[in-house]
Amino acid sequence: MKKLFLTLFAFIMSVSFAFAEEAGNMASAVIYKSPTYGFTIPCPKKPNVIPISALYEGRKGEVLIFENEEYFIKHAWLIFVDAFTDDKVPNFNELTGATAEEYLKKMKKNYEDVALAPISEGNIAFFGITAKQIEIDTTGDGKPDTMAEVDNQTFNVFFRTKKGGRYHIELIDNPVLRAESMRDCRLGVNLFED
Repeated sequence: MKKLFLTLFAFIMSVSFAFAEEAGNMASAVIYKSPTYGFTIPCPKKPNVIPISALYEGRKGEVLIFENEEYFIKHAWLIFVDAFTDDKVPNFNELTGATAEEYLKKMKKNYEDVALAPISEGNIAFFGITAKQIEIDTTGDGKPDTMAEVDNQTFNVFFRTKKGGRYHIELIDNPVLRAESMRDCRLGVNLFED
């Protein structure tokens, strides 16, 4: 577990350093400001935007679509606003080594790779790449009894802002998650403002 955590943490940190080296890419980034929620985030290109409720009824946020084929989304960021409550998701800034490791171990049930990493000074976020195979309950007894393989994976970030916002950003990248797409998403999270 510790080795996996360190591997993903090293990947996230190396991506963070790559951002610093690629400052030129930020000069050409498109800054998106949500007219509904007021957040700003740099994007790899100008997105087409739809409300997240078009995909998830009752949820708040927006879908920033960078590439699609008709109704099939190939590359997008789903930005969930008021994405979680304090009783469901711990404050990552308050987790110690032992509690952080315990939390990551619990999250490994749904994610292939997980890590806690800084997104700004004094602010930690959860990063996870969803698993290719997941356990499901086909009998309805509350216990997983079979494995299912998913068509694609997503890159997910859960974080709080200094203003108290609770956000979940999910990267959709079809048909396969690309390192450059995760890098761009990570950069967007680092420079996100609400």
